Amino acid sequence: MDPSAAFIKVLTEPDSESLWQLRGSLLERGATQDSPLMKVVREFSLFLDRFATATSSRDLNHLASKLDMSAIGGVVLENLFEGRESKELALRLLTGGISEGLMVLASRQYVRAQEGELLALFRETAWILDRELWRWSTEVNPSLVGGERRKLIDGLVAPLFDHSVTNPVKAVIVGRVFQVLLLAHAGDAVAEDRG
Repeated sequence: MDPSAAFIKVLTEPDSESLWQLRGSLLERGATQDSPLMKVVREFSLFLDRFATATSSRDLNHLASKLDMSAIGGVVLENLFEGRESKELALRLLTGGISEGLMVLASRQYVRAQEGELLALFRETAWILDRELWRWSTEVNPSLVGGERRKLIDGLVAPLFDHSVTNPVKAVIVGRVFQVLLLAHAGDAVAEDRG
């Protein structure tokens, strides 16, 4: 695949497959595995894979939890239609409701655990983006003092630590920063080819 077509795909519809295609195109053109550009391609792909896995697992656990909640209603209906005495019915509803309720609570813990995994993914990615942004900004603007550089970079990655920012918004921020880094490093690679 032509590198420019691969870049367009990564910039418009980023996914691991398009990043893999971009990787191949860049290697064909002489990029090295340890170049900053290839490191960003790899890290972006890893983030997208882990984000997709975590969100699909969380969504499946969320659905399972909802199905467990629906099961409580099924237990109630089942017991109502069996025509038992009121004391026996109340006892069965109580015991059935408690056991079904515990199952719902357990499944909600899986959903909460998946949220924790996503938060950890965003924190880990913040470290990666911080490193890559620091490296790149040092190259393009070495005169920027450390405190100013830190303030600018922290402003970009701070939302990844903010619990009030939703996960989809965090994912968009991560994607955009990776895309900016890809473009910046690609521009550097093109300049080196011409130089």
